[in-house]
Amino acid sequence: MKSRTLLLVLSVVAVFSSRAEINLPPNRGTELILLLEAGGGRLITAMDEPSKWISQGYNKYDSSYDFIMAVSSRSDTGCKLSFTRYVMKDDYVPREEHFEAEFPYSQQARYRFFDCGYVIGFYRNAWDDLIYFDSQRLLFPSSSNQTLQPTAGRSDD
Repeated sequence: MKSRTLLLVLSVVAVFSSRAEINLPPNRGTELILLLEAGGGRLITAMDEPSKWISQGYNKYDSSYDFIMAVSSRSDTGCKLSFTRYVMKDDYVPREEHFEAEFPYSQQARYRFFDCGYVIGFYRNAWDDLIYFDSQRLLFPSSSNQTLQPTAGRSDD
């Protein structure tokens, strides 16, 4: 009985910790923004076209490559994306891999993304909404003890 309870608790913790790696504000809008977390870095791209290359990498020294294309289809509940990855790693065996994921408007879905990390989908009204409202918190978390700077044209008196 104790082992079942422990297993249940560990499962719940794993689910919440995997979804809580990045603290995004709630969805707003209908433009899908993808956040790719891979190799300690992050790549953000908007799905503003029906199909789009979201990642392109090529190493000219060993001829390895990694290209990922996303094709989207919209519905009343969100977007469904079909990813195609063309990859040749240092084993020199070219491969084509496929992955499909649904990104509903009601949640910020997070999926394991091929063998290179995770993909998170969230919605904004436009790309500018992400840049002006979320970029500082999303990409460069600031500490709470930063000094305040006076607004231009105002004095501290």
